[in-house]
Amino acid sequence: MVSLSGLRGQTTHIFPALSKSYYSKMVDNLKKVLESVAAISTVKQATITSIRENSSGKEDVGVEIQWSCFNLAGSEYTHNLSNYIVQDGRIMSYHPAPLSKNVLLRQTSNSGRMTACVMTSDKDKEKEHMMVMKTDGFMTTIDLKEIDKHGKVYADEEFSCLEWSPDETTLVYVAEKKQPKPTSFFASFKEGSEDGRGQEFLYRNDWGEQMKGKHQGVVCFLNVSTKELRCHELPDNLCPAQMVWTADGTGVFGVAFESQPFRLGLVYCHNRMSKLFHMDMNGTFTVISEGCSNVRTPRVSPDGKKIAFLRSKVGGPHAKCSQLCLLSWPSKQERIVVDVVEREKRIHDDHLFFGIYTFSGLPRRCWLKDSERLVISTVSHSDIVSCVIHTTDGTIVEMPHVGSHVVTDVFDDYLLVNFSTLAHPNQILLGCVPSKGQEDCIKMNQVTPTREIPNVSSLEYSVWEFVNDTPHPNPKYSDISISLLYYGPVSNTKGASKRPLICWPHGGPHSSSINSYSMAATFFVALGYSVVFVNYRGSIGFGQDGVDSLPGNCGLTDVDDVHKATLNCLKRFSEVLDESKVFLVGGSHGGFLVTHLAAQYPKLYKAAIIRNASCDFTTALAGKDNPDL
Repeated sequence: MVSLSGLRGQTTHIFPALSKSYYSKMVDNLKKVLESVAAISTVKQATITSIRENSSGKEDVGVEIQWSCFNLAGSEYTHNLSNYIVQDGRIMSYHPAPLSKNVLLRQTSNSGRMTACVMTSDKDKEKEHMMVMKTDGFMTTIDLKEIDKHGKVYADEEFSCLEWSPDETTLVYVAEKKQPKPTSFFASFKEGSEDGRGQEFLYRNDWGEQMKGKHQGVVCFLNVSTKELRCHELPDNLCPAQMVWTADGTGVFGVAFESQPFRLGLVYCHNRMSKLFHMDMNGTFTVISEGCSNVRTPRVSPDGKKIAFLRSKVGGPHAKCSQLCLLSWPSKQERIVVDVVEREKRIHDDHLFFGIYTFSGLPRRCWLKDSERLVISTVSHSDIVSCVIHTTDGTIVEMPHVGSHVVTDVFDDYLLVNFSTLAHPNQILLGCVPSKGQEDCIKMNQVTPTREIPNVSSLEYSVWEFVNDTPHPNPKYSDISISLLYYGPVSNTKGASKRPLICWPHGGPHSSSINSYSMAATFFVALGYSVVFVNYRGSIGFGQDGVDSLPGNCGLTDVDDVHKATLNCLKRFSEVLDESKVFLVGGSHGGFLVTHLAAQYPKLYKAAIIRNASCDFTTALAGKDNPDL
């Protein structure tokens, strides 16, 4: 916490001298609140494991949920698995089981009979092995380090995959290309090995944020019966990612990222050139997408004749509105199903659609069983909404929602949704998608129960929008709305003191604050603060115009938007909020905004928490993954 008055040359402390007993009570209260909030697990992953007909002729649906919880004792996140059976509206839950932190990747075959895990060893973190478990109790392990055909297996959100072939004999994944051991020029050379002399201090650039050690990937096919491992490199310095099997199991489709002129910046950046490719088991590589664009998350339809994927323009803002495209196989004919939305578009039942915005791409399984409709989730102003898209004519049907609904899995016509709001922790819902044109009538059933937050009411939040009265430098963007998410009491009980307010702009800058559960924000609200999140112009989910309004105006329109939003919030909840106690929190571009606000309006903002702020412009052009800003 930085004292702003102190920065202006005065020696002022946020906390005055406190007695030992008062300080002890304060710390104990902080600890108690943090423990209660940290105990609320969030959903990391939820999948449909099985659909079986029961004795009464109805379907039983198996669901597996991976929960994530911050372990205060160990200062790390821990994960556990819970399994459920949904029987005609009734829920049977089974005892949760901890998930080892040594598991890097995990995937169950479509039949549910086998599960594969890429694991590290407690004794040697450099050693990785593939563990394959069957429902009959049979288990086998394959030592990948002993085979020694590649480096570490990729387990990140951008490159990684672990997919079973349709016949469940082979796994495909991405790993680091095997490199010769770097040595000095004077080291002896062993015949039969690659020559690494002179590479002892050779710098190899990696893929930037969260991608340390990832330089050049290879496609890996592992036969789990014979333990044969084939590794295939892509040509022209292309890096493979996100593979999925063809319907006949003779090869895979995947994404190939361009690694030139440099690898910096892949996470959160969908403006780098990439291509859709096909590769057979022998390593024959063929580019199948058209044009110069960023493509990602290919998804094969159940009939194997269509590949859905997202596509964005190369260059420009690091995140933007995407197209949903379809490629027919094997003809390779490509067409746009949903195009970029400049501002807004009227869809089924007169809903407004603002385009496709997602950092995670399409769900791993997104197709319904008719191979004509698929399900996506996208940012829509301050919510994440889920839509059924008819790929034949581009019809978009928004499914009913309150707060944010994120589709986690689709199997046949069943789908799982992760529902939450700022004041409502994650809850998994299951529904069966109705016939065409009736998708918005879907009935969602609770798989997990509603959970309450200690000391926080589920009604303690509000979402609204306003238009900044200060004209934008480009009049085209002046009427783009600014969205606010307020987390805290909306009215004051008699005799209650007013609450301090935390203004918390998001980073990116082309990202968004979403009406979904946040442990950090809940912690502050439970302590007696209120929090306001601001989606300033430049945030995603407001049409491509919203994104385009910010480049060239950073430090101007975004700063003014956030400040006006703070004033708007203080006025709206004047009976609840104490305008003499307004604080700032921000990281990355949010940290950049916080520094501007603290310096320009020191009388309003009393203190700031600034995390890895994007403020060093002397290195921005050469070292940032979004130098256009």
